Amino acid sequence: MNNSNIGGSRTKVITVLVTLLVVVTVVVIQMIENAPQAGAGGHPAGAKPEMPPASVIAVKVGIETTRERVKATGILYAASRSDVAAQEAGVVLSMPVDEGDTVKRGEPLAILDPRRRQAQVDESQARLTAARNLFLQRNAEVTRAESDYEMKQKLRPTNAVSQSSLLDAEKALAVAKSQNNAALEGIAEAESRRKLLEIQFEDLTVKAPFDGIVISRHVEPGEWVASGQTVVTILAVNPVEAWLKVPARYLGNAGQDKEGFKVRQSSSGILFDPESVVPIPDVEPRSQLFTVVATVPNTSGSLTPGESVTGVVPVGKLIPYLKVPTDAIVHSQMGVMVQIVQPPEGGQGLPTGRPTPVSVAFQRDGVAYILADGAGFKEGDQVIVEGNQRLMPGQQLMVKPAPGQTLSGLYEVKPGTPPAK
Repeated sequence: MNNSNIGGSRTKVITVLVTLLVVVTVVVIQMIENAPQAGAGGHPAGAKPEMPPASVIAVKVGIETTRERVKATGILYAASRSDVAAQEAGVVLSMPVDEGDTVKRGEPLAILDPRRRQAQVDESQARLTAARNLFLQRNAEVTRAESDYEMKQKLRPTNAVSQSSLLDAEKALAVAKSQNNAALEGIAEAESRRKLLEIQFEDLTVKAPFDGIVISRHVEPGEWVASGQTVVTILAVNPVEAWLKVPARYLGNAGQDKEGFKVRQSSSGILFDPESVVPIPDVEPRSQLFTVVATVPNTSGSLTPGESVTGVVPVGKLIPYLKVPTDAIVHSQMGVMVQIVQPPEGGQGLPTGRPTPVSVAFQRDGVAYILADGAGFKEGDQVIVEGNQRLMPGQQLMVKPAPGQTLSGLYEVKPGTPPAK
């Protein structure tokens, strides 16, 4: 084969290939020109984009009349601490209590030697008896003087007695009455003296002014104590006072009453209900805390002054709040909101999510509390707690109840429910 024939074959092959390439290019261009125009997202212009329903979990919105509660730490203090002193001087005869003993009000703490005071009481009794006898004597003298004066007064008109004798009888009656009054005052003085000595005699026994625990003895038997000297120190243990520190921003709203107020013992976790609550409006400059004093009954004696406690302090007034799980709260660029299950228009198809802005008043135990007035939703509405973070506007929902709950609503997904088309 000569070279001219080979060159002609190559030219023919190249020509055929170029022709095929031109034909394919024309066909592709025609297909593109005949294709429909697509909008954003790859959908044809004017067509609504199709999104699959989102599977979400929802719970019903509840309502509760409550208020915010603040946790505060504090210390237990004895309601009363007393350095009990002797009111009378004397030698300590006995000390019937030791440190750590529990005493009741009126029980003896120390007994002083009563012999000297007993002798004075006996002496005062004798003086009282003498004063009463003297009064009887003076009273008899008054009776005799009255009789003598009345007799002479009757005889005077007949000149049986002289005017001077009548005047002497009148004088004697006045003197007798005066002495009788003095004797009566003597009785009162003797009785008062005896009563004072009896009080002093009783004060030789130093008694507990309230229920408490003896924490210190300051004297021992045989010692001389002066009037006013401390004998025993006791602490009141029932009730005790919980001094709780609360942030200053709650001043005026915290600790106004005892309803809902709790005091928790740190060592045991036991909760106690106070019998009274008093806020002290005095803010510490450095810590910006003020004190709320809760008086707690301690009949069992389980609370000890000095130990730490935690208080649950109610703040504000009792008002209605809508309550939703904290998982329902969504934080986004649009703010804080919840997704409420919105029923479909006309009751056909699946529901959608309705983002609703909220202002959370406070949170407690995994629940967010929202003021019921003007919330944009109400008790019984369904709020999404799972699957609410990536919902698209207008996206349909497949609603399921939370585990252990039932929504019992029109939009709860039942097993076998087909997705919306």
